[in-house]
Amino acid sequence: MFDKKYHNQLHPYLCSICQNYAQWWKIYTLTDVVGKQRDEQQQFSPLLDLMVQTIEQQREKREKEKIELLAVVEGLRKYAPDHVLLVGRPGSGKSTALVRLLLEEAETGRRGDGETGRWGDGDSLRIPVLVELRYYQHSVLERVKAFLLKHQPDLDVDEEVLKQWLRQGQLLLLLDGFNELPSEEARQQVRVFRQDYPNTPMVFTTRDLGVGRDLNITKKLEMQPLTEAQMRQFVCAYLPQQGEQMFKQLGSRLREFGETPLLLWMLCSVFASNSNRVPSNLGSVFRQFTEIYDKKIKQDILIDEEFRLWQGQLLQQLAWVMTQGEAKTQLLVALPKQKAEAALTEFLQKEAALSKNKALLWLDNLLKHNLIQLGTGNQIGFCHQLLQEYYTAEQLLERLASLSDQQLKWDYLNYLKWTEPLALMMELLEDREQAMRVVKLALEVDWLLGARLAG
Repeated sequence: MFDKKYHNQLHPYLCSICQNYAQWWKIYTLTDVVGKQRDEQQQFSPLLDLMVQTIEQQREKREKEKIELLAVVEGLRKYAPDHVLLVGRPGSGKSTALVRLLLEEAETGRRGDGETGRWGDGDSLRIPVLVELRYYQHSVLERVKAFLLKHQPDLDVDEEVLKQWLRQGQLLLLLDGFNELPSEEARQQVRVFRQDYPNTPMVFTTRDLGVGRDLNITKKLEMQPLTEAQMRQFVCAYLPQQGEQMFKQLGSRLREFGETPLLLWMLCSVFASNSNRVPSNLGSVFRQFTEIYDKKIKQDILIDEEFRLWQGQLLQQLAWVMTQGEAKTQLLVALPKQKAEAALTEFLQKEAALSKNKALLWLDNLLKHNLIQLGTGNQIGFCHQLLQEYYTAEQLLERLASLSDQQLKWDYLNYLKWTEPLALMMELLEDREQAMRVVKLALEVDWLLGARLAG
């Protein structure tokens, strides 16, 4: 238990979380691009009924051990004491599940009605802390401390106190985006941290289970795709007048477009602003979604007309630099602001002989009004990794004709980090000859990749 000094200091921390995350479902809806206005009674969450399923590592275990199907937050709370890994596709609700658990635990702590034995050890509930691993720089402790101080600047805590709390298991750590760590060195540091503090309940999220990506955690939960009933409930709540019409148009493509809450929400936004028509593919959904977003900014905010002409190119450039990383296998989802400024300055000077001041001003405009955000450690990232992949795809599409077969094959098709941008690019590509060239080269690299890009 915390002593009286920290108990009093942590109460404002819990109150801050409750206030800042009160409408946690808005983590999904970057902004309401359709411009709908709903009162509190009409607002809804795409995560209320999402489910997870346990993942067994060995086939023989499936026969011996019953596979569980649980509500997502219930599953996280049940297995966090022994550490749990939440796995799911981009946009499936992993991050928002952590935010929801963060809020529920903070609300319980603020009210002072923690349940004895809530975490299975006879003790009261822990203090929840959200750690966004995309902003990782030096250590997990650094990020834990940063989150605590963000919500309670007067908290008198240093790393030694934090280590004591972790050894005693007084925190609940929610570590989001193991796959978004910037390097193998960072991933190893996180693995060691987990092993060092076995008494602290921890939840990790990741989008894949590649080699070394499971942190050696025994219990894994996988986000389940939305059922057709959940999709229908979501669509009819968001589009009460046009929902049934959208379902009829989707037909057999329902699973492709609506498997995750984020994609389904984007599709609803596009459908309502596209004369009630469903786009032909996911690439078109992203393109039309960002166009709607840009138009809404133009209507609502007075900004430089020249900036409006360049904003799409600026976002593509940032996405490209982040996806390229500093090594062929490295993918960045957060970029130090100074590096983002340098990248845009170089791009604008080369393309239009524009000054550094213009680059700095326009980056500030993007942060205020667009789909990127400034996170902890003064680092910039897209609101969701799917958006980074889309803008990378647009830039790849622009460069495609100038890439030789050798470049395309060995610099892009050969690396896993380019797979999703390449798939989106193929859906936007109208040149049949170029499409056939990409598929042919992809088949030479990997049959599965070639089949994926061929559609």
